[in-house]
Amino acid sequence: MRCVQVVVVTALVVGGMGVVRAEEGHEPAHEHAHDHGAVAAHEAAASAEQTLTGEVVDVFCYLSHPAQGLGKDHAGCAKKCIKGGLPVAIKVGDQLYLATMADHIAANEKLAELAAQQVTVTGTVMELDGQHLIAISKIESAN
Repeated sequence: MRCVQVVVVTALVVGGMGVVRAEEGHEPAHEHAHDHGAVAAHEAAASAEQTLTGEVVDVFCYLSHPAQGLGKDHAGCAKKCIKGGLPVAIKVGDQLYLATMADHIAANEKLAELAAQQVTVTGTVMELDGQHLIAISKIESAN
């Protein structure tokens, strides 16, 4: 039994050292520049910058109750959900584009006040595993 304990403790210590070494010299993501475009081109189908017009929606309400999760009647709830940090998207026709900002500012901060409104956004559109995303560089009201 003592031998098993020594082996387990040794494995945990050695494994833990690997984790520490992997983290050495690695800055948190928000403190260094990185190019999502290069990653997206390799891992996802990315396109050149595009312009889309659609409704700003909070993803949770829309997916939970699609008929009530859209439009002006849902604006108050959508603003609250988006400000609370729930995912935000642009609904263009039947397609949802999860929204991020190209400059790494949370999309929620920029889009909450536009909840349930039509907007025109410009940015890089990406698709991976059936999910669509737009890294927004410009937002305008379409109303």
